[in-house]
Formats: sequence, C-alpha cells, structure tokens
Amino acid sequence: MFFFTVLSLLQRKIALHSNNARAAAILFNGLAALITLSIVLFFRGGNDIRVPQNLMAWVLLFITVLTYGIYERERFVVAKLLDASVLTTVSNVSVFVAFFGSMLLYKEPLSLLRILGGLCIISALVVVSYTGKRVHISKKGLLISVGIFSALGIGWMLDKYGAVYFGSDLYSILVWTLPLVFILIPRRPFHELRKELHISSWRIFVLAGVNAIGYLLQLKALALTEATKVIPIVQTSTLFTVLLGIVLLGEREHVMRKIIAGIIAVAGVFLLVR
Repeated sequence: MFFFTVLSLLQRKIALHSNNARAAAILFNGLAALITLSIVLFFRGGNDIRVPQNLMAWVLLFITVLTYGIYERERFVVAKLLDASVLTTVSNVSVFVAFFGSMLLYKEPLSLLRILGGLCIISALVVVSYTGKRVHISKKGLLISVGIFSALGIGWMLDKYGAVYFGSDLYSILVWTLPLVFILIPRRPFHELRKELHISSWRIFVLAGVNAIGYLLQLKALALTEATKVIPIVQTSTLFTVLLGIVLLGEREHVMRKIIAGIIAVAGVFLLVR
C-alpha cells in the first residue's frame, strides 16, 4: 500500500513537468525492468523461476503483456491531465475489472457485500467525475484513464496465473520488459529520452523503484492467497493518495468531493474483501 501511494503522488509530479509522455513511459518502464532484474538476480537469487510447457500459460502471458503495454503507454498522459487525487479514484476501475474477472476466472463466490463493494467503486467514480457547471475535469483524461485502467484490471486478473506458471521472479521480469515493445512503437529519438531524463531527474528512478518493488510484493501475495483479496487491498492506497495529493501537491480544488469519493472507493474495496 505504501509503495503504491508514493507511486501515485510522484507520478503526477513527473507528468506535470514532462514534455513527452511516451518518452517518460519508455524511461520509466526501462528503469523498472532493470531494477526488477537486479532485485531478482542479486537479492533473491532467482529462486522463483519456472518455464512452463503449457501453451495456455504463454497465451495468457501475451494477453497480460498487451494489457500492460496499453496501460504503461498512456499512464503519464492521464497523470498530466488529471489530479493525482482524481486519477487514483478513477484507478479503482482496475479493481472492479480485476475483482469480478478473478471471481469468474478462479471460480470464487459472489456475495451481497461484494456486489455492494462494486457499486461503491462505481459511485466513487461518479462523484469524482461529476463536473456540474463550474468544475473542470478533463473529459479526455477521464475517458483515457477508464480505458487504460480497464486494461490494467485485466492484467491484474491474469497475474495470479502468471505467478503460478512462471514463478513471481521470472514473471515480474517478463511483464516489465515485454510491454516495452508496444511502448516503443513508433521509435522515439534518443535526444527526447535524454531530455526527459534531465527533466524528471532522480524522481523517475524512485518512481520505477517503488513500482518494481510494490509489484514484486503483490505477485508474492497473489501466489499465497486469493486474487480477490490481494487486488482490492492494494487499492487502499486510494484514500491516502487523495489526502496527500491535497496536502503535498496543493490539489485543493473541490477538496470535499475528492475526500468523499476516496472514502467511498476505500469502503467499496473493504466490502469486496469481506
């Protein structure tokens, strides 16, 4: 939860100063892949690596890589268009997709509390996206963010299979490196990457590090327990991001609405895991 809260806040900071969102995405994913590889090889010793013979495992990996590629390609675009407190609330779309998709995929039971939890998350999206006459929230940002977070939810939904088939160490390396193929097309000139690195400075390294570590821990948790418990708990970072976005990033416009939306979203997450 801590890692993903830091991720949401720092991502917004980098996106605001970025001149080229896709160059930032390439840098971020490349660094995260290198950090993950370093952690697996030097700190974990590559203990959890398996190469499956099952064709289905590779098909599911391709789908996961595609969905993560879609998400990573646009993440800095929406981070620039939407406040961190708004974006992190919209990100609960990924929980909704991953949760109910996992219930179908892994045949986990549906209950009234879980239905109410899903409705809470949808309600939070309505609260945070309602503009009225005087409020301006980027409709383009909301539309793209719902799309990419839906893709992220599908990736999360399949992560448990990936961690079981490939082992969390190998799988984490694959899902950081392979989506780069989708992010790099069409190729960006080297000077754009160098300029973006100069603008983001140390922040892009920290962002890549917290995401890489947080994702590794998430995969470990998925290997130990049900996806429908792990995925929503990760999103309890929502409320903390909303509150810290207001305090640290000065996102004080429509504070009460953001807080209410964050609380509703977190309530929905807790109902989902009951």
